[in-house]
Amino acid sequence: MRVVSNSSALINLARIGKLTLLRELFGVLIVPDAVWQEVVMEGAGQPGADEIGSADWIQRQAVMNMQLRSRFKKPE
Repeated sequence: MRVVSNSSALINLARIGKLTLLRELFGVLIVPDAVWQEVVMEGAGQPGADEIGSADWIQRQAVMNMQLRSRFKKPE
């Protein structure tokens, strides 16, 4: 099963020390580049940023469907 996560699930589970629950349930987790940027790069120093950045079971992937991506893009 392929599972994609947003930043909220990653950050909140990391804060309570339960990030590995996702690995136990799903094995590999895919995060879009924007989520990786928000959690690991912009969130450097915040709870879970290092843990998420070094987790070999969390894979970063570019979004390919740009039409669908535009529906979920954050308002600027």
